[in-house]
Amino acid sequence: MNTKHKIDIVFTPELLSAHKQLGSIAVVIDVLRASATMITALHHGAKAIYPLETTEEAEHYAAEGKLVGAERNVVRCPFAQFGNDPAEYTRDAIDGREIYFTTTNGTRTIKAAISEGYDTVIGSFINLSAVAEYCRDRDVLAICAGWQGRPSKEDALFAAALCDQLSETHEVVTDTSRMIVELWQAHRQHLTQYIMESNHYPRMVAAGKADALEYCLSIDATPTLPIAEVVEGSIKLTTFSPQTI
Repeated sequence: MNTKHKIDIVFTPELLSAHKQLGSIAVVIDVLRASATMITALHHGAKAIYPLETTEEAEHYAAEGKLVGAERNVVRCPFAQFGNDPAEYTRDAIDGREIYFTTTNGTRTIKAAISEGYDTVIGSFINLSAVAEYCRDRDVLAICAGWQGRPSKEDALFAAALCDQLSETHEVVTDTSRMIVELWQAHRQHLTQYIMESNHYPRMVAAGKADALEYCLSIDATPTLPIAEVVEGSIKLTTFSPQTI
């Protein structure tokens, strides 16, 4: 009898310490919008993305003339060329370039996962199948970025969608994660409407970014999978290529 791999959901990075040893791959999730922005930037030809935890770091790189995307509380930082919106990262603007990137929740979650030693990739609805394929043969921890330390509906539902996608090969190991999978199964057919009732959607509306919602919830819009490595002390995201294994 084959033993299934394990998968669990961490609802905010602050809870990560309670889930040690429950996975060997971390999938970092920030559905609205950091995950989709990073995935899209690499899909449109960015050479690499360097996730940064603080705006001070980002402003330093901007002063050096680097290409910087920076956002706090849904709004682009004034020193940055880009904010945190997938639509900004067009091929004409970023093809072949490196981007230094910081957001309110997503980039600090990447750092948290890397600090715990996880093999880390970036997931969202737009690359769900690519994430699932990468995770198929290993234990998985789906880490939701949430919002300033609090869980978010959209991140939890993507984590549940990943659990559902991996149901033949993985066992969901905690009650809370199984409950969220049941919620995903109940609402997957009207996902957009359900997420419009979330806490974060009104923030997007107020910032004039509501148009990003449909794209961020588009399942399998791209096969691009950002994968993290640490290079000379810096976290670097590039596009995963199976040929490199």
